[in-house]
Amino acid sequence: MLRLLGPPELVLDGEVRDIGGPRQRVVLCALALKANRVALMDELIDAVWDDSPPPTARSQIHICIARIRKLFGEGGQPGGIHTRPPGYLLEIPPEDLDSAVFSRQVEIGRSHADAGRLVEAAQALRDGLALWRGPALAGVRSEVVRRNAAVLEQQRFAALEERVRLDLALGRHRETSGELAALVDEFPLSEPLYELFMLALYRSGQQAEALEVSRRAHAVLVEELGIEPGGSLRSLATAILNRDPSLDLPATPGGLVMLGGAVQKPAAPLLVPRQLPHSIADFAGREQELDEIKFLLSDDVDAGTTPYAMRIVVVSGKGGVGKSTLAIRVAHEVEHLFPDGQLYADLGAATSETDITAMLARFLGSLGVSGSALPEDLAARAELYRSRVAGKQMLIVLDYATSEEQILPLLPGTDGCAVIVTSRLRLDGLYGAHQVDVDVFRPDTCMELLARIVGRERVDAEPDAALQLIDFCGGLPLALRIAGARLASKPHWLIATLVRRLNNHARGLDELSYHGVELRSNIALTHELLRSPAKRLFALGALIDAPDFPAWTAAALLDTDLSDAEDTLEILVDARLLDTVRYTGEAVRFRYHNLIRVYALEQLTRSVPASVREGAQARVLGGWLALAEQAHRKDYGGDFCVLHGDADRWRPVDDPGGGPIDVPADWWEAERQSLVAAVRQAAAAGIHELCWDLALTSISLFEVKGCFDDWRETAEVGLAATTIAGNETGRAAMLYSLGGLHMSQRRLDDAQECFAEALSVFRATGNTHGCALVLRNSAIVDRFRGHYAAMASKCREALGQMRQVGDVVGEAHILQSLARYLLDEGDLDQARHHLDDALKLCLRVGYRRGEAMVLNRFAELYLRTDLIELAKQALNRVLLIVRDLGDRTGESFALYGLGIARRREGRLDNAETTLLHAIALAEGVGERMIEGRARYGLGEIGLARGTNAVAAGHLARALAIFSGMGSRLWHAKTLVLLSEVRAADGDVAAARGDLDNADRLLSEVDQKEAGDLRAQLRLTRAALPVGPNAAGSQPD
Repeated sequence: MLRLLGPPELVLDGEVRDIGGPRQRVVLCALALKANRVALMDELIDAVWDDSPPPTARSQIHICIARIRKLFGEGGQPGGIHTRPPGYLLEIPPEDLDSAVFSRQVEIGRSHADAGRLVEAAQALRDGLALWRGPALAGVRSEVVRRNAAVLEQQRFAALEERVRLDLALGRHRETSGELAALVDEFPLSEPLYELFMLALYRSGQQAEALEVSRRAHAVLVEELGIEPGGSLRSLATAILNRDPSLDLPATPGGLVMLGGAVQKPAAPLLVPRQLPHSIADFAGREQELDEIKFLLSDDVDAGTTPYAMRIVVVSGKGGVGKSTLAIRVAHEVEHLFPDGQLYADLGAATSETDITAMLARFLGSLGVSGSALPEDLAARAELYRSRVAGKQMLIVLDYATSEEQILPLLPGTDGCAVIVTSRLRLDGLYGAHQVDVDVFRPDTCMELLARIVGRERVDAEPDAALQLIDFCGGLPLALRIAGARLASKPHWLIATLVRRLNNHARGLDELSYHGVELRSNIALTHELLRSPAKRLFALGALIDAPDFPAWTAAALLDTDLSDAEDTLEILVDARLLDTVRYTGEAVRFRYHNLIRVYALEQLTRSVPASVREGAQARVLGGWLALAEQAHRKDYGGDFCVLHGDADRWRPVDDPGGGPIDVPADWWEAERQSLVAAVRQAAAAGIHELCWDLALTSISLFEVKGCFDDWRETAEVGLAATTIAGNETGRAAMLYSLGGLHMSQRRLDDAQECFAEALSVFRATGNTHGCALVLRNSAIVDRFRGHYAAMASKCREALGQMRQVGDVVGEAHILQSLARYLLDEGDLDQARHHLDDALKLCLRVGYRRGEAMVLNRFAELYLRTDLIELAKQALNRVLLIVRDLGDRTGESFALYGLGIARRREGRLDNAETTLLHAIALAEGVGERMIEGRARYGLGEIGLARGTNAVAAGHLARALAIFSGMGSRLWHAKTLVLLSEVRAADGDVAAARGDLDNADRLLSEVDQKEAGDLRAQLRLTRAALPVGPNAAGSQPD
């Protein structure tokens, strides 16, 4: 049982379990609030850290999840939390979650009430409210969780109010009045509770006390909020003062609405205008917007700076998002607040003053004005209209508005009326209006809507196709309704059939048409209102094959300055043809809705000449290359460790630097998908020189962030493009890139094959820098394989070439690789000398990632000489640098080193936590060597603790990693340690077999450390007992 209605409690096996520390409590509560639904990783991070998560946030969430899983497992409920990319799902029966039980009891109560079973209704609500043990989620320090707790508190209040109303309807006035006395103290700003308290007292024969409550309510509301009580409370006070008979308990169950009798107006005339269109039967979602608009139209909202201000709500959003559907639904739900009628006007076709004048004639006709009494001109009709609605309580719905000028003549002049406007524009010129922005549906709402239209059985039968359909429609209700209507009309179609037809971009929008309702014309209404250059940018923007894009791309597309381009983008945003998105700490970006981009692509091919398209695309691609070079230079301190071609670069005329890139890691991350798309587009357009240059420059991102799929795609696309074009330098560069990818993923044979071919081409073309880069990486592969002599030879050759071409960062890389080789050979003084030189080079050019790598190597040197404190100082400095750079790979290396240092200090618990953290990071970026070495370290800890089974488990996984990588030395070291574990368990035969296998592997490694390890191995093997235990029997 998981309890949220009070301080969070986890009850397993009949006892309350300790949930853990504050962070773990927040994660569990966030999962519980989305029980049986996927909680996204980003949602969990926001819940724990709000807007300022640390770089290790994801790893810390992983650790919290692991501990919560362990907690459930210990309580006999393993498997409660499932990994569901991109997040986690807490699977829990509704009866084991008190908030779900509460919601079910409220539903039961309301169902009884609707059927007239008031006693059962009151009891069901009472049972639900009894589950509350205090404020929801009390004591949890998280803004996200507290917001959800506030929603639960609102639900509790609503249920409490409903139960009180039921008790009053059942004649329990005296019992309820005592409870209400406490409730108005708890909720002193609730007018409904004051009204119920007054009614309970009055029906208990306490008229004076009821009027005293009215005076108290007036005083509290004026003092606390500065407002008078609403009309309902004032009318009730008057009715109590006059002993209105309608306040007496009705004789029938229909008296559930107990306050209505005293405040109802006399019956309205028969010809009250009721012009609202019908509300659709399958209305879905929009609960939050519905509640917001209903509140804004109610007497509870402060309409403005004076008591005479009219309530205006502008519902805005892109075409097809459901603005009209929402406005009409809410208008129906609040029509009881406007007993004098509801007027409706479709302003979509009202393009002139004449149209608005005619609209006023229709409104006035509904209000009894016709014939000669109808003025001729617009101003006179507007004046008469305002006079006719003055003093009335009317709701006016103005649909599909395109400007403030359309609306102003149709606005009433007094505060009894209210207006709902729908528009694709925000209409900020309507001063004092409340803005409600309507966005696309969430996927779960889309699924519910689709199920209502086509039937739950069809959706359940094809869940994947349904998700694809929802994704194509991009959460746009109109598109989903049209698609659903087509499926409903063709029961023999699979959902997958429509998805296949929609994915044909040449006719995708044609498919979203049904019985005169089509999406294309809906988008075209807005598009046709654009002027050039906004119309031209709308079409050209479809050239950018990325989820979103920055403002400078518009300048490149239009070949204009950045300021003009930003102004044009704002026109498209205001027209809702482009959306804006802002990621943490970044400038605003822009994106198309999926279907609007399809329409933009149609306009691109129809209205933009091919030469203009090609020029615009070349400028955008040149812009990406210029900025990628800038980010690389900022990262590396210059054009080091990279090759460049002679493709054209592009920069805005009023921002030739392309804007400062202060934090390259953030820029790389923000533009990752755009860069991959740019490489693809350059290849497709035959711009092969730019294609390979951009792909190679982007390795800075792929390597640090572990984006191996992107790395592979760009390298393979670049290789294909340069091979077709006969671009030998570009082909060699892409082979070098692919080799680096294979090396990072420890596919060592594939890596050396690529490096060998790249080196051959670079040597044939006389590219010294290319040769140096390839030799540097090929040497690393040799080290992984245990070919140390070959590694040293390649390093020395590459070192001379790097110095020849002036690549100081490449020189630093090779110096620290040679230092690693010398460490393994036992030449510590020469290793320290190389590291000193490498560190000076990195500091000279400001290459911080290189500084971290060299310091990491220094830490290794200190650990070998038992200078543990110096090693920790170096590693802590590394952590500061790599976390600042967002270098997750570097962070995994540093944490591994710290874990080993703490193990050497004997701090086994601390070491274990640090190594587990290193593994989590290494798995995330695909750094298998660190994962394997960290598991080796955990094996050492397990052996030291005597938890041999745990040690053997870690070592088995390490063996699989090292074997798969072809790392003979570490494979052998792991076998030696595993033999100690097995010998300790008495399995001498297995231990001896491990040592034999390790000896065979070490014989293939030409390194001093391997020779030393073989000598130690032989002594260990000789010390193993012989006899019965050698066959695996247990010792006495």
